[in-house]
Amino acid sequence: GHMAKQYSTTLRNAWLDTYESTIGTSPKLRVCTGSPPANVAASQSGTQLAELTLPSDWMGAPSSGTSALAGTWSGTVATSGLVGYYRILSSGGTVHEQGAVSQAFSLSTSASTAANSNVLTFTATTGVSAGMSVSGAGIPDGTTVLAVGSTTVTLSAVSTTGVGSAAAIYFGSTSGDMWLSNPDLTAGQTLSFTSRNFTAPGA
Repeated sequence: GHMAKQYSTTLRNAWLDTYESTIGTSPKLRVCTGSPPANVAASQSGTQLAELTLPSDWMGAPSSGTSALAGTWSGTVATSGLVGYYRILSSGGTVHEQGAVSQAFSLSTSASTAANSNVLTFTATTGVSAGMSVSGAGIPDGTTVLAVGSTTVTLSAVSTTGVGSAAAIYFGSTSGDMWLSNPDLTAGQTLSFTSRNFTAPGA
C-alpha cells in the first residue's frame, strides 16, 4: 500500500503556529445552515445563525502536532436553525477555513474497562441514548450504545483492548470537521465550543 507523507513534529507545530498567525487575532467563527459552499472563496450560503468573535489568542500552543482551542469560544445565536457548516474568517472578513458540523459530544470515563468487556463507566451519562454511535480509543468501529444507566453505558461490541480511565469517549456523529452536542440552535441562546483539537497533517 501507499504510505502517506510524514512530517517532523517540529514542522507540524510550526505549521499550526503559521495557521493561527495567518488567520490572525480575534477571528470570527460563523455557523450557517446547509452544506458548506464549494470552497472558501465561494459566497456564504444558507442562513447565518451566529457569529462568534474568538479570543485574541484563540489556539493553544502546539504540542506533538496538535493545538487545542484557547480562551472562551462563545456568542449569542441570532437566528434559530440547524447548523450545517462553519467558517472561520479573519477579523477583516477573509474566509480561511470552512467545514461540516455534525452532532457529537465527549464524556470522560471515570473508571477503566477491562479487555473484552462492553461496559463503560462515567460519573454521569447525561445526553447519551440507546442507538448513538460511539467512538474513541479502544472502541471498535461501528459500535453503538445498547443500554444506558446513570453511570454506565453498555456497548454493542466488546472492547478487545479495554478502555482506560479518564479516556475521551465520543457519542454521536464525529463525521463533521467540528461537532456540537446540539446543532439545533434557538435565537438568543449562548453558543459555546468547548473542545476542538486541531491536528496538523503528516503524522
